[in-house]
Amino acid sequence: MKKKFMAMLAKKEARMAELKAKAAASTDVTELRGINAETETLDGEITELRSLIAEMPDEPTAQTAAPVAPGTEAQRSAEVLAAEQRAQGLNPIATIAVGVGTGTQDTPEAREATLKAKFEQRGADLKDKKPVIYTLHEIPVSRSITIDTAGLVIPSQFSNTLNPKFNEVSSIVDLVHAVPMNGGETYAKGFSKPMSADADYTADGTQHKSTEPVNDYVTIAKTFLTSYAEISKQASKLTNIDYQAQLGSTVREALRKKMARQIMIGDGAAGHFTGIFNAPANVIPADSDLSISKIDADTLDKIVFGYGGDEDVEAAAYLILSKSDLAAFAAIRATDGKRLYKIVTHGNTGTISSEDSFSVNYVLNSICPALTATGTSTGTYCMAYGVLQYYEMPLFSDITVEMSTDYKFGEGMIAYAGEAYAGGNVASYKGFTRIKKAAAV
Repeated sequence: MKKKFMAMLAKKEARMAELKAKAAASTDVTELRGINAETETLDGEITELRSLIAEMPDEPTAQTAAPVAPGTEAQRSAEVLAAEQRAQGLNPIATIAVGVGTGTQDTPEAREATLKAKFEQRGADLKDKKPVIYTLHEIPVSRSITIDTAGLVIPSQFSNTLNPKFNEVSSIVDLVHAVPMNGGETYAKGFSKPMSADADYTADGTQHKSTEPVNDYVTIAKTFLTSYAEISKQASKLTNIDYQAQLGSTVREALRKKMARQIMIGDGAAGHFTGIFNAPANVIPADSDLSISKIDADTLDKIVFGYGGDEDVEAAAYLILSKSDLAAFAAIRATDGKRLYKIVTHGNTGTISSEDSFSVNYVLNSICPALTATGTSTGTYCMAYGVLQYYEMPLFSDITVEMSTDYKFGEGMIAYAGEAYAGGNVASYKGFTRIKKAAAV
């Protein structure tokens, strides 16, 4: 089985290399979008396969799998099953992990049992002070966590369950182009710029008009992100599954929150992300920035038509903004007193549209200063509009979590630390329009 998955991984990695070579040579926007969509899917599948292979024993078990009749559900390839699960919003790791081709029936119950076994082992390893691995985009176990009344929260006479809090992580971390680069140190991404000149009429026997393509690149180095927290030792009384879920979700959320903010404001210093607001001039020249003094009936039009080249109106872009500025869009009224903009929300993402115009995707990010706030200085970057896949975020490692009871043993506290290597930068020429606050007129 391990050999089968390794062969599958090799096939997907070869396809990824083929797509990267094709992208480097292509100048067609439509073709590049198709390539980006396929590489995004491959990125996730390659990461999942690597994680699964790493957990597999080197030698197969002695038990021989029962034969599987051709055409049955269990015989279908792992990549097809993973794609189906992803389309349904489920965890594709579960599909791959349930022995495809081993005679194990592929049912929701079987997949759940496999995940439970994995999480059970992970929780046991944490309690044994062994490091465990989480992936950045791993779907957490959805369950209520019960805490002993002497444990993590002050006991209530009504309930001893820990309720979830409001979301603190922008979905932008899942929408940008995450590139698996486990073990790497740097990641270079090339991009095309406008041609140096157009073709022209030329007299016979004279030099042809030079129309050389212009290319450039950015180099993204890995950064070291860490998270540290302490919890009561009473938490160790949780079941293994709940224990690993509690620790894993806390560490993952802290790391993802930092990354989501750095995607916007990373200063590009050594060991730091380079954010959209601080993208290098060879990627986003300052003269492409858009200055806006207020949000009004014309704001969305200015943003949309100010982005991209002169030949197309881009339709796959996102507006990245604060919740306060989204509320300002919602507050705009037409001359008849009706709302001008219709806001459709899906938590952290949604659309802004009007009856007589187009619909624009948006994603909230609390690190963006509010353009409408009186305390926001003139010249401050507040929003950005562009294709999120044009921001490249190489993941140089998964998330490693380790636990220790030594540091505050006398206080009955358990310390745990998480760490991951990642990086980020804009990797497409004028891939985003940065919107900054202009002086009031």
